[in-house]
Amino acid sequence: MYYHLVKQCGVPLWGVSPEQRVAKNLEKVGAFEQVDDLRSLQPDDAILILRLDYLYDAYLLTKLVAQPHVSSSTLLSDSSQGALVAAWTSVAAASRLLTRIENEDMAQVVAEEEGDAVSLFSPEALTGGYDPKLRKFNLSHVVKVVAEDQVQIENYLYDKSYKGITDFVTKWFWPIPARRVVRSCVEKNISPNKVTSIGWLLTVIAGVLFYQGQFALGLLAAWLMTFLDTVDGKLARVSLQSSKLGHWMDHGLDIIHPPIWYWCWAQGLALDEFNVFGQMIALDSLLIVMLLAYVGGRLFEGLFQISFDNIEIFCWKPIDSYHRLFTARRNPCMVLLSIAIFLISPQAGFIWVVLWSALSTILLALRFLQAVFYRLLVGRLRPWIEDVDPEQPNPSQVIQWFTGQQAITTISSLIKR
Repeated sequence: MYYHLVKQCGVPLWGVSPEQRVAKNLEKVGAFEQVDDLRSLQPDDAILILRLDYLYDAYLLTKLVAQPHVSSSTLLSDSSQGALVAAWTSVAAASRLLTRIENEDMAQVVAEEEGDAVSLFSPEALTGGYDPKLRKFNLSHVVKVVAEDQVQIENYLYDKSYKGITDFVTKWFWPIPARRVVRSCVEKNISPNKVTSIGWLLTVIAGVLFYQGQFALGLLAAWLMTFLDTVDGKLARVSLQSSKLGHWMDHGLDIIHPPIWYWCWAQGLALDEFNVFGQMIALDSLLIVMLLAYVGGRLFEGLFQISFDNIEIFCWKPIDSYHRLFTARRNPCMVLLSIAIFLISPQAGFIWVVLWSALSTILLALRFLQAVFYRLLVGRLRPWIEDVDPEQPNPSQVIQWFTGQQAITTISSLIKR
């Protein structure tokens, strides 16, 4: 497959030039080779024609090239004026479309003149739907990239990189400061893997401090690590520097370190027994409950995906998405530890984490069992976001919180002008 670029654009987004952005996005789509002279190709070769001065993302390009190109060309309009900005077609049909794309002719007019030989899509119509990777309703918008809109478009790409369903710290506390740090990393040419490496170091430092009973300093290192855990992912997405190594470094760390932190915290307390609701319970028993709850929670999450068409357990119903805000993952447990150490005692923090981990896993187990009965009695499970229109007026709270509404708001003024 091939791609051909028309027009020029000198506005980089998050440090990535337009040419690099197109090339890196297409690497995620398939094996594409750039060509400047279409006469070197065969008439039935597939060719993707793109205006370089417009914004496209990998999700949109994946949907575009999934359309047929031999018997019918697929045209793409922009998100504001309806201009023709891209086409997925055969080389034989490309010549008559090139000039019209270069001139930004109205896409609807071109489609009507071409008749049954083309299909026309807006970016929103082509991409609107549930994206399991980011756990949200994913809409791609195509806008013209000009210098005066650079910051706004970059903010849109940043907002769009966020998962819709995640914990409340990541969703509401980290976005603004993380965006500033991401911008600084881009300016200083700091890669996502370097940020992740610093996170690994802080993870070890936090664990050692917890083990030594220096809980306040340990929390400082731990919270900085959790913040950088947001930064590295967003930096990788907006600067298109995602890699398999970075993925394994980041997600491997996320899975392994939380129970180790809790164990180190317990050792730092130097207690053999804890008072839990008036009953003295041995430390070893609490550690076993903590570990079983953590592993059990991850197990039910994985079983749910395997059993129900790769749907994540937190995406089934709105109540599950609300549960994800506070479920016993690292960040909510860190909040419990922080509140306890500054208001009550570090012992209380450990007990809270154990109890909340157990309760959260019980909730996950119940939802898994309910899903099993639903599948047997009703049929296929579907993520609730599949039935959502995030652009509807006066969206409900659940839509605002979990569908990527912020990205739509950020780009809306460029679409409506």
